[in-house]
Amino acid sequence: MAAVVADEGLKGMDVEKEIQIFLSAHPAVSAQLIEGLEDSLHEVCEKRGLGGLRKALREILGKADLTGTDPKALLVGSLKEFASSKQETRASELDESATSTASPASSDAGESESSTSVSTQAERPNIPEKGPIPVSIEPVSFAPTWGDVPFAPGFAGPPWGEWAWNPLGCTNYLQEMLVYMDSYCQGMRAWQQQWVSLVEVACRTALDDDFKEMVLVGSLALSLETPGSDVDLVCMTQSEVDAVALLRKVKDILTSESHSTGFPEDFAAVVIDDARIPILSITHGSQVLVDLAINSHHSIEHVRWFNKIGAVPPNPPTVSQVPVLTVTLRCLKWWLRMRRIPRMKDGALPTVAWMLLAMHSCAEQSCSFSPELLAENPLSAVLSLMSAFFQRYTTVSGLDGKLKFAKGTAVSEFHQHPRPKRPCHADLIILDPESGVNLAPPMSPATHILLVHEMLRARSLLKDATCTGQQQHLHAAFQPVPEFTNSLPASTTDSFDALVFVNGNGEGSCTVELARIHSIHKAPWWQAPFLARWDMQSRLEAQLFRASHDLSFVGAQAITLAPWNFICRVETTGDEQTGLILEDEAWHCMKSMQALASEMQTWASVKSR
Repeated sequence: MAAVVADEGLKGMDVEKEIQIFLSAHPAVSAQLIEGLEDSLHEVCEKRGLGGLRKALREILGKADLTGTDPKALLVGSLKEFASSKQETRASELDESATSTASPASSDAGESESSTSVSTQAERPNIPEKGPIPVSIEPVSFAPTWGDVPFAPGFAGPPWGEWAWNPLGCTNYLQEMLVYMDSYCQGMRAWQQQWVSLVEVACRTALDDDFKEMVLVGSLALSLETPGSDVDLVCMTQSEVDAVALLRKVKDILTSESHSTGFPEDFAAVVIDDARIPILSITHGSQVLVDLAINSHHSIEHVRWFNKIGAVPPNPPTVSQVPVLTVTLRCLKWWLRMRRIPRMKDGALPTVAWMLLAMHSCAEQSCSFSPELLAENPLSAVLSLMSAFFQRYTTVSGLDGKLKFAKGTAVSEFHQHPRPKRPCHADLIILDPESGVNLAPPMSPATHILLVHEMLRARSLLKDATCTGQQQHLHAAFQPVPEFTNSLPASTTDSFDALVFVNGNGEGSCTVELARIHSIHKAPWWQAPFLARWDMQSRLEAQLFRASHDLSFVGAQAITLAPWNFICRVETTGDEQTGLILEDEAWHCMKSMQALASEMQTWASVKSR
């Protein structure tokens, strides 16, 4: 996706910066390996372009054998040979380096050639009108072994230069961020393919002749992959099956010692059967690596719909064919991940709902773009579309209404609800473009406040970035949130502090308070290791803390809450006797959320008159 910038624009990025990006994405390759090769790399860049340079870095340096007597001479010779070799088209080289990681390849329709692995063709044909989408993930050089644990690091900003005013600084930052994401995702390809093959073998074993096809869906199929994205798969069967029973059987096969491929140690397979769509999740620690569903037709149709309307490319595109909308959606998805915005399993919005909201706001804004802007600086258009998204949904009523797309098209309309609301409650309806099913589950006021607060924060930072041209504001918009900040465990042995929403049932005022949660008593039927934000039956035993005159917080009263009240965790200093003290960022976060709660209550009372 980084290749939306035209080739001429890429020429300004020097070889040294490209090397630093390469080294940051592939820490196993030492800087000493590249020392003394600058002239040869410049020659590659001059003759093959930056796409060729990236390919040389990936294929030659990554595979270099330094066991010989003169490894530098070997590398120089290989680079000269590469620079002089038959050139591929510049567009295809750029496309390979910057878009292939977000456009996993698919094989021809039907089963893969072998019963133990999926196809690994490098090109993906057009999506067929009917039938499942076959799955394949292109293997690449820098593949982790079973012992390597994948993770989703945040983009730390360019490792060179200082933050300074630059009229092109923000678009340069986006370019570097996208290149970083592509480099990281490229390095995961073969590792992901191993997991797909492992899961497919287990599904074939469990189903025998009833196995029909393994289908790639989700972010990889939609060209919206980001570092840390899991692999979403759907196993299609020849006949109707009990999805939960089949997932449990697949899990048992995967984890059995007799399984031919072997399930790696320190990884877990968990069947989540209390979700709307039962899934088998393969995890390592807190990170989900693979999600497997059975006969999930909606997921497949979502991919078809996004392809059909041109929101994402159906095939690996050339540089000029990458839609600006696709890049915008990918950047927004990265924002969702870096800010750890609660997902559907946590009781918030599914990713597809966010993408549809973004498409609606982008359609309202994109008509103002001139052809010259799109041709000369498409990343400026991406920045404008991102700003339009946050601008559109950051009023207190921004997530209160119905979003509907015309059948088979990208034409959409969003209607605010005219009926009265309970205090602080928003009712968001996002209709599936194909089935008409509501994709947005009911949202608690606490979750509503968190989402609006995060969008307000991003809106303010993007405004500062575009007004000043300083990259640090854009960098702050994507600043990663610590793990578990926005999630609630199903049990705890240690107390922790959180912002909670109280008095939101129509009795008294709605407000945001600081609470110390001492114990959690989950509902007896709940099995997952986390609690959902819509849960009003599980109990959280807590103590509220009120602000005192010296800006510390002192204990006020014991209270019983539910996950429905939970907004986010916060870090404090001090103790219960002398008072708790919030860090500056947490203090401003609380004040912002309290203002939102007050505004949302006023909004509801005005609507009810």
